Amino acid sequence: MDKKQQAERVRRIVEAIAQRAIEVPPDNRPAYIKNEIAKVREAFRQTYEADERLTTSAMEFVDSMYSWVKARAKSLELDSTMAKDI
Repeated sequence: MDKKQQAERVRRIVEAIAQRAIEVPPDNRPAYIKNEIAKVREAFRQTYEADERLTTSAMEFVDSMYSWVKARAKSLELDSTMAKDI
């Protein structure tokens, strides 16, 4: 898997976590997101353990995921609110 494929995989994971996160009460959302990212980190570590270069690249993506998921969840929530107002 090259970096472009890896980035697309991370994008899909971010989207999935954000979709589920908006169903979690806002006070519990940060902990939920962190827990889901911890699962992703472990899965990526196992997937890429044979290739140190890919492991490093994957962990760079995972390290950035919290802010991406948080932003995407906020966007989804706003979209949902706007759709209800129409």
